[in-house]
Amino acid sequence: MPYQPKIISFDHPVKPLGEIDWRNGVLIRSTNWLGDILMTLPATWQLKNALPKDTPLWACAPAGLAPLWSAAPWIDGVIPFQGKRLDDDARQTVKSHDFGLGVVLPNSFGSAMDFWKCGIPRRLGRGGNFRGWMLTDRLPQWHHHEGEGQWHQLSWYLDLMRPVGAIQFTAECPSLRVDDALAAEFGITKGGGWVALAPGAAYGPAKQWPEENYAEVAKHVLQTSGKVVLVGTEKENALCSRIAQVAPGALNLAGKTKLPGLMSVLANADAVVANDSGSMHLAAAVGTKGVALFASTDNIATGPLGAPWEIMTADVDCRPCLQRVCPWEGYHKYLCMAKLPASKAVELLDTLRG
Repeated sequence: MPYQPKIISFDHPVKPLGEIDWRNGVLIRSTNWLGDILMTLPATWQLKNALPKDTPLWACAPAGLAPLWSAAPWIDGVIPFQGKRLDDDARQTVKSHDFGLGVVLPNSFGSAMDFWKCGIPRRLGRGGNFRGWMLTDRLPQWHHHEGEGQWHQLSWYLDLMRPVGAIQFTAECPSLRVDDALAAEFGITKGGGWVALAPGAAYGPAKQWPEENYAEVAKHVLQTSGKVVLVGTEKENALCSRIAQVAPGALNLAGKTKLPGLMSVLANADAVVANDSGSMHLAAAVGTKGVALFASTDNIATGPLGAPWEIMTADVDCRPCLQRVCPWEGYHKYLCMAKLPASKAVELLDTLRG
């Protein structure tokens, strides 16, 4: 049964923004991680729909992730910044655009300070972390572990948009735009029988399915007239190379594509197998179905949004522990991963491939 995100609407009262001078539109302060951005997209789509007609909606994001916002059809412009905080150039660009409202998606102190320093007259975000004084309009603090195992994190982001106007609590939003030519450069085209494997996870080893399992999936796909492409960052190139060596014929693109190219490859694959990672969220956001492996993390709170995905989890008492590294030793070490067999992933993948 494909994963269905549980989206809830909260019953706490919110104060509407009321009369507001929109000036030259609204600016979103993006989160700083790929997967987190992708889990906020439906909320920003609802924000766009709630704004007065023809009010521009821009995003301010880390430079390496800016192409993701540019690919969202409802985003009118993107202001990139270097590092994790707005640099002087980005701050001056924000000031020159004269936005009427800034919406701070992250819960960090620094992200609220970014927009406060830019002088945006109305600043909407969540309180907590000693940052409430920098927000003109705020909702209750989001306690990160609250609700985990009960509803999807997207619910919190949708809730944040309520002061702007009427929104729908749904995960629906348009798919991201991609440039198919970027994947075609590697011979990857839609309907070509390609399966993308994303064996890495920046969070840590507690998210990473054993590489020998990915090798088993790769060999199965190649033996059943399919094609395999391995994707990931430069740091994951060695991992992907080892899998490709065990599964001759697999194409290793780890570290060889920038974000737009990765989006194109995932969009043109017939299916994807991935850990709970940015690649998993990205594949779903570009409309590609897949199989996701969840071990230490919470599939209910952070499952993929967009295309239909099958979720594999192990029935062990200690998950989701949300740890980067398994604290157990002996038999129990990474038991949540050990109980996710390659045979089951192959079975689910074959069903998706038709």
